[in-house]
Amino acid sequence: MSNNNNNNNSSNPSEDIKVPFNEPTTDKEAYGLELKHVHQIYDVISSHFDNTRYKMVGAIGVDVGCGNGKYLNINSSNIFSIGSDICSSFASISAQKGSESLVADGLILPYKTNSFDYAISIAVIHHFSTVERRVNALREVVRVLKPGGVFLVTAWAMTQKWKGKNYDSQDVMVPWMFQQKFSNGTENTTEIESTPVQKSGTNYQKFHRYYHLFDEGEFEHLFSQVSNIEILSNNLDHDNYYCFIRKLE
Repeated sequence: MSNNNNNNNSSNPSEDIKVPFNEPTTDKEAYGLELKHVHQIYDVISSHFDNTRYKMVGAIGVDVGCGNGKYLNINSSNIFSIGSDICSSFASISAQKGSESLVADGLILPYKTNSFDYAISIAVIHHFSTVERRVNALREVVRVLKPGGVFLVTAWAMTQKWKGKNYDSQDVMVPWMFQQKFSNGTENTTEIESTPVQKSGTNYQKFHRYYHLFDEGEFEHLFSQVSNIEILSNNLDHDNYYCFIRKLE
């Protein structure tokens, strides 16, 4: 499902420097980290992010962490997808494109158990900052999946062979160079940690987004703690690990 550009900001003039960061030791610390370096930042950069991404029978699915909604209208004549994202600006962008989307925490999805024929979560799980939160996020998606339903989840890889890169730490801060021209006028950036940068005559505001880069076998380890599923496939493709699982009957 990925366009393989999920970790490539085409309008980003900065070097792709990933700053090592220690994993939180408590759930409170984890929530604070994700709030500061994921939720609040994406609320600000959502319009800019949307500008750098392109869009790509009889089933109802859910896209958890739908972002700008680029996957919500694929084969829309045959399937119907509902999107959710903890970033309210992303939910608004998806809705403006005519998609069904709402604001929701991936750890507490507002859907009934056994509701969807399929589920996807593209480049989202790596924003959860502890093993426990990553496992709980996967469990929550499996909960809302119907028996027999299939779930595709992807995450950035620590060893990015396609780009010839290899990172020493799994927990990192990844910069985003935000341009004010993409502001929707409603964001409050004063309380978000950032650095003003000027490059090639353009002014930017550098934000640091939290990522947990996945290693080989990590999806198998996480899903071993999720009951009533089977792994269909798990592979590395263009710097992203992707995993297909099926919920058992």
